[in-house]
Amino acid sequence: MRTFLLLIAYYLVVTPIGLLSRRFDDPLARRWNRRADTYWNAPAPSPAR
Repeated sequence: MRTFLLLIAYYLVVTPIGLLSRRFDDPLARRWNRRADTYWNAPAPSPAR
């Protein structure tokens, strides 16, 4: 019974939050930018040892 209640809670709470966040925000910044010369992101410099 506990598993069933957790399943219901997941689908009623977590799933709508995830769908709404994807609807209004792009978490991976996948939108096309026609003005961009490149989409390359230079890696952050590693700290000196």
